[in-house]
Amino acid sequence: MVGAVPTYLLTVAYDGSRFHGWQRQPGVRTVQEELERACAAIDLPDTHVEGAGRTDTGVHAFGQCAHIRIDRDFPADKLQLALNSNLPEDVAVRRSVVAPDEFHARFFAGGKRYLYRVVCSAVKPAVGRPYFHWSRRDVDIDAMRRAMQCLRGEHDFASFATNPGYERSRGTVRTLHHVHLVRRRDGFDFVVQGSGFLYNMVRNIVGTLLEVGYGNRPVEWVAEVLKGADRRLAGATAPARGLYLLRVLYGDDLSVPAGKEPGGERSSPRR
Repeated sequence: MVGAVPTYLLTVAYDGSRFHGWQRQPGVRTVQEELERACAAIDLPDTHVEGAGRTDTGVHAFGQCAHIRIDRDFPADKLQLALNSNLPEDVAVRRSVVAPDEFHARFFAGGKRYLYRVVCSAVKPAVGRPYFHWSRRDVDIDAMRRAMQCLRGEHDFASFATNPGYERSRGTVRTLHHVHLVRRRDGFDFVVQGSGFLYNMVRNIVGTLLEVGYGNRPVEWVAEVLKGADRRLAGATAPARGLYLLRVLYGDDLSVPAGKEPGGERSSPRR
């Protein structure tokens, strides 16, 4: 494309406990602002960092993605090094690659993978509290695994959207390709991958599954909640501190926008 400026895809990790989310906001510290400040520090002023989606205050990332367009060629590995040299200790560019001119981090994403970590302990954990949800009670892992089977596939997930009215105007049907619950010595990890997610969808699913894990609800209840398409039927929203964005999914050559890849669709911007 004549007149195009180089486009780069950045893979970013950050400690969400130290930020008021991804998106730039006046008067508070955000990941987007830190990345744009680092761009300015390497003589790339007024560079806009466009994320694949917004994460809320307290949500962490190992594989958030964003793109930038800059007015000169910059070796991708040198760009990564230069940005990291000007970023604070709680955010890092893990990878930098040249992307197609028309690439867009959000609209070309075919899906995302999240992890939610829960630590179960009768004694209050003294270390690491910003990085997991603490449960005072043990949970029935097997019951939770049986309950979550209904979530796989394409469904209307309105029951798990924090703002179902707003989401309905844009559609609340999403597809979950993988749903796993991994037992850990001190609790469990809930791992989910899908074509798109509604606002707080992962955290609302975890809060609902915990009701089954505690024995407050039967296994079949989760399917009833899903079918009811009503947020009032589901469990509480689990805290942001346990949520990690593990990966944003793209085609191998970064050239196919979401919605044209098999199973792809444009996803909601926040979790």
